[in-house]
Amino acid sequence: MMTSLELMRALLATTLASSAAMAVVLALRGVVRRRLGASAAYLLWLAVPVTLLAVLVPAPRVAVLPMHAIGAVLPATSAVLGQATPMLPWTWALGAAWLAGVLLAMAGLLRQQRRFVRGLGALQRRDDGIWQAQGMAGLPAVVGLWRPRIVLPVDFEQRYTAPERRLVLMHERVHLHRGDIVVNALLAAMQCLYWFNPLVPLALRRCREDQEFSCDERVIARSDGARRSYGNAMLKTGLSLSPLPVGCHWRDPHPLKERIAMLKHPVPGKKQWLAMVLLAVGLSSGLGYAAWAAQPAQVRAVATGAAYYSVKLRLDVDGQARDFEVREQAGKPFAFSMDTPAGRRWEGQFKVDTLDTARVALSGTLREGDRIIAAPRLVVAIDDGTAAMHARAKDGGSSFRMEAVVTDLGRDPGPAAGLSAPADAPARTAGFASMQPPRYPPSMNTGEVVLLVEVAADGTAAGIMLDRSSGHADLDEAAMEAARAWTFVPAFKDGRAVAGKVRVPVRFEMDATTAPGADGAS
Repeated sequence: MMTSLELMRALLATTLASSAAMAVVLALRGVVRRRLGASAAYLLWLAVPVTLLAVLVPAPRVAVLPMHAIGAVLPATSAVLGQATPMLPWTWALGAAWLAGVLLAMAGLLRQQRRFVRGLGALQRRDDGIWQAQGMAGLPAVVGLWRPRIVLPVDFEQRYTAPERRLVLMHERVHLHRGDIVVNALLAAMQCLYWFNPLVPLALRRCREDQEFSCDERVIARSDGARRSYGNAMLKTGLSLSPLPVGCHWRDPHPLKERIAMLKHPVPGKKQWLAMVLLAVGLSSGLGYAAWAAQPAQVRAVATGAAYYSVKLRLDVDGQARDFEVREQAGKPFAFSMDTPAGRRWEGQFKVDTLDTARVALSGTLREGDRIIAAPRLVVAIDDGTAAMHARAKDGGSSFRMEAVVTDLGRDPGPAAGLSAPADAPARTAGFASMQPPRYPPSMNTGEVVLLVEVAADGTAAGIMLDRSSGHADLDEAAMEAARAWTFVPAFKDGRAVAGKVRVPVRFEMDATTAPGADGAS
């Protein structure tokens, strides 16, 4: 189930992508309509849903493989696959505010829809299958999402001449046959979901204008020489007293002067139709691909795992470090505590939950004294992942750091579960403190880059060299660029931080299903 933070991220990503698409279409629609016709401008709006959905397609994957020590006492295989997620009440507040806005927007549109339908009065089915209302305002129109039907005003026969009646009915049938009422329902849903986006009302209004212009164009194309009668029918139709969110007005409050002026334009030919289809498909594909490729690359974890784990914790409180180990089944809580020389106490209660065959989640609460400081959720790769979190007391007088390594013990419980006694820090090699995966280059090449990183005693990357190229310069540069921002937990020897080296394989792959391999230590 999606959390409030994940929902806010998805909402932000789709908002940015759809806004960019709407801005492009708004800039192009006028020129396209003059050159290729109104139907071409209407087709441009296909780029908006395509771009929005493209953001929801899984991003390209970058697999950062376990790193291996070079010339170290013990092999190290650690990579940060998740970091602490503190208590974020603001995400719930934002989610509640967004949901309240959605409900208000839905209520407003439903009120408009019901007001329009009530204004029709009782409907009577005619012999030709078309419905006739008791009212006149806003009619003719196509009404109803599940059972769309053409509704005519009570004075339809008296108001329009025979040629005008034929053109009016043809206009409504064009709306009906090409599914414009479904398009308008989707526009209404977008208006509710993105009520906070100031660009949405303008884009929706322009889209419905292009819809009407396009419908006018198709009617004129099928009724050569009827432009004057069509214009007269427009002038005879009254405005509605209420908007129709899910439906198609014969005369919505669109610029009537502009619609009549459009009647003078020539009807697009076959070459123009081909050009407008190619333009719409090309623009939608280009914007959709750009939105998809711009997503941050996802890290692929190594597949392994079971339901019984060893959790090794290195706790550092105000500079004093202790190591613990607990062996426990997934879902069962365990606890630890550490005191500072100043008499302050840090306590934690956590549990391990299996996410998939490759990862577990280490989650719980962290207290300083009687105050809850954070509710972290660390995502750790089983057997070869290290996750870290930092926290500070409310008054800033004490700090806490935790590193966690989770090992799969299989389904056999093995040694008794519980906390071991504190031990001195063992010798170990450098590990990641934080690691942001590289951005996937636009070329979408695939391959593996192996970097050789010199880690200083303070955890910074003192030097980065290309140990093995992927064969693609853009992948090599992307990996090296990301590595410049990485920070490390330095190697330890005899209880002191020392300089070291690590080899880091980075694999760029497009949703590959095979588990990544690993190089041995040199």
